[in-house]
Amino acid sequence: MKKLPLFLAALALTGSANATVLQFDFTAKIQEMVEFSPLTFSGGPVNSSKLSGSTVTVGDVIRGHFTYDTTTAQFGNFSGVPMYAAPLAQNTLSAAIGQQSIALDQAQTSTNVQVANNAASLGGADSFGIASVSANAVATQLMALNLFDASGTAFSSDAIPASLDFAAFNSSTFYYTYSSVATHAMMGANGTLTSLTVTPVVDGGTNITPVPEPETYAMLLAGLGLLGWTARRRQQR
Repeated sequence: MKKLPLFLAALALTGSANATVLQFDFTAKIQEMVEFSPLTFSGGPVNSSKLSGSTVTVGDVIRGHFTYDTTTAQFGNFSGVPMYAAPLAQNTLSAAIGQQSIALDQAQTSTNVQVANNAASLGGADSFGIASVSANAVATQLMALNLFDASGTAFSSDAIPASLDFAAFNSSTFYYTYSSVATHAMMGANGTLTSLTVTPVVDGGTNITPVPEPETYAMLLAGLGLLGWTARRRQQR
């Protein structure tokens, strides 16, 4: 897979409590989709899905935005990969397909950052991921963005990075899952980023990001783990 034609970008701005926030816009194109029912163990690849209430189709362009706060505290370490989240940290991830936002109404949402430096669980690779887990009475969903460096040279430590050199990453993926509370039916979609640009941070308030409850960990980690696996599989093609 060819590297994205992205430039070296880092933006350090001062927010509430002197936090340093990096903020980006991105686009991605859906390349693969699946539907699956854990109750019947049935499902497989699909070209389109209406499970989330709006039509999602292979080939759709996703437009999104994310921020992360470099002062965010680490809340856990899973298989040697640190994860960062904290109250008041300005970590966000949002996306839309056309005019339709990928968001759950009246949902509780947590956004977390993952940094891997020469992680054994990723075969010695480096990875940066940001993921948003949301849940309401109807559904649970995950959105995640991952930058992956198979050579393991993108980072020199597993601290949350003060900058991102996109030229150092050889693949990138956006991943989305939606799971119905009533039926447990799941739809998943992923695709490669097609653009990523720095945007200025507007100082207008504090974003509250609660640390997720333990029951959200499995979904979050499974999604990010699949991102790394998908990136490695595409490199081998």
